[in-house]
Amino acid sequence: MTLTAKLRFLNESGLPGRLLSVVLFCAVTAGSAVPLHAGMAGMKIPVDAPAPDFTLKGLDGKDYTLSSYKGKKVVMIDFWATWCNICKREMPVLESVYKEYKEKGVEFLGIALDENVKKITKIITDKGVTYPILLDVGAKVATEVYKLAGPIPLKVVIDCEGIIRYTHVGDYPDYPPEVVFVFDELLEECPQP
Repeated sequence: MTLTAKLRFLNESGLPGRLLSVVLFCAVTAGSAVPLHAGMAGMKIPVDAPAPDFTLKGLDGKDYTLSSYKGKKVVMIDFWATWCNICKREMPVLESVYKEYKEKGVEFLGIALDENVKKITKIITDKGVTYPILLDVGAKVATEVYKLAGPIPLKVVIDCEGIIRYTHVGDYPDYPPEVVFVFDELLEECPQP
């Protein structure tokens, strides 16, 4: 069974969020060569490594290139999928954070790991999401570029210099999530316009 199929099957099981994260982690890493610390981190690329560049098309038809934010903004990437219930559940929390931080120099890029544009559009409309949603056709950015090695949602925060500074596997059920403290610290390090 592929990683995507395992994640979809387990996520549709209806397990509570925290229990689901543990089950997903065990299912993904069982029988694999993924080291324990990589699975817990959500990806094989370590914190403090340069963030791999990519260009993806957004639902709005525009191309988004990660390196275009270097030297300008802190970026949070959120890997999610339409079949991921905890991904959808946390979207209002992420939207609240986005509204608070977008004018302060933080950009969010939601990367959808599935390709059903109709479902993606319905979900982001229903959840009131206004940050860019990008389409990862074939989940290539997630699996080949960012080397996803665990469950989703996975948040990756990249500083103004293009370095991965924080990752978080699982959802943020409440506002404010811990990531706001990461943003506050990283924004102090960014060059002022």
